[in-house]
Amino acid sequence: MKTLFASLGTRGDIEPFLAQAEIFAESGHAVICLFPEQFRETVTQLGYEFIGFDEGFLEMLETQSGKTIMGGGGNAWNQLKNYFKLAKSSMSLQHTLITQQREAISTHNPDRIVFHAKCLFYYVAAMADPDRFTFLTPLPCLTHPSHEYAHIGLGKWKPFSPKWNLKSYDLINGARRLAMKKFLGKYYSDFPSLNINSTTLKEFELARLQTIYTISPSLFPRPSIWPESAKIVGYYFRNQLKEYQPSNELSEWLKKYPKAILLTFGSMSNTKPKEYSKTIINLLQKHQIPTIVNTSWGGLERLQDSEESIFYVNQIPYDWILPQLYGIIHHGGSGTTHQGAAHGCVQMIVPHIIDQYFWNRIIEKRQIGPLGISIHNLDAGKFEIALKDFWTNHVYSENALKLSLQIKKEAKRDTVLNLVLNKNSINK
Repeated sequence: MKTLFASLGTRGDIEPFLAQAEIFAESGHAVICLFPEQFRETVTQLGYEFIGFDEGFLEMLETQSGKTIMGGGGNAWNQLKNYFKLAKSSMSLQHTLITQQREAISTHNPDRIVFHAKCLFYYVAAMADPDRFTFLTPLPCLTHPSHEYAHIGLGKWKPFSPKWNLKSYDLINGARRLAMKKFLGKYYSDFPSLNINSTTLKEFELARLQTIYTISPSLFPRPSIWPESAKIVGYYFRNQLKEYQPSNELSEWLKKYPKAILLTFGSMSNTKPKEYSKTIINLLQKHQIPTIVNTSWGGLERLQDSEESIFYVNQIPYDWILPQLYGIIHHGGSGTTHQGAAHGCVQMIVPHIIDQYFWNRIIEKRQIGPLGISIHNLDAGKFEIALKDFWTNHVYSENALKLSLQIKKEAKRDTVLNLVLNKNSINK
């Protein structure tokens, strides 16, 4: 059987799909990956067939507007202007991305399609052939509502009342479905038997589109109001240790500093990497916290004359390093949050965008770390208070260890595989 995995975004959007691709391939299924062109080398090295989305999507995030939105900089008015600039760029690119999604089906004729929230064409295509499509996401509070939390798009703000939390899903998703017509309207003729509008899309998404949330039920328990079509299955991690060998310098450093942490912003960039790095790393040195700094995509930079207790890397497999560490300070992506939780790490999040504010509150609520400080308002004094709590609060480390034992039992290897391949009642 041939399965197409389609995802748009940065590495945090791609990894959940690669984790499933690994399971499908090991089970004997042909795998095709439709990801941004920038991930071609990663995918082809794994041995999967690759189709590249236009490079413009990730390049757009590297523009000044993209960096300002993701990493702070400017007042509220400038932030708003940059959102509009990015939206305008996205609109012009969206037609190309939709055409590529459509062509991937006609050219490769996959038996199953597992798709990401940004792959808009597949929402409509799934209405015509629901047994063929599965919507997979590492983010809660996206389609199906929660009394406790507002839609993930409003994650930067504190949750509202239960009533307004629920209403937020209709507001955000209603606007999204209206916007979809602008991009997808000319393709409705591909599905002549369907009555496609905001109302029918809403009913399909909420009740009949198989939706798999690859998140931990220990971090976010499944709301009782969800329909049978929505599942929470645990978070899946791809095996990234097959070819990794640490340097001798890193191995010796870890022996010298048995209680250490990882500092990483993953694939998040920002407008002031040197300034933010200086603020954070100087405080880590002040409080004698040994730290591995992952410079990764440029959100953090090496400081000249750093102390020996600061060790710099460009990339490092989280599943190798985190089991050896006390904790992790990070941007708050779903994957990094789950990695930290699965390995019993105390966490502090420096949220940059959207869902990262949600995970910041989850970490505080589960008492495995303090509430972190936004990159948009990285005040050294406030950060230092949170940092001392992160480093010295024994409650966090005790809870993190207990939580890791729960999370390790959640994601069964073949759960998603079986759900994708064996669809029955929800689509009838």
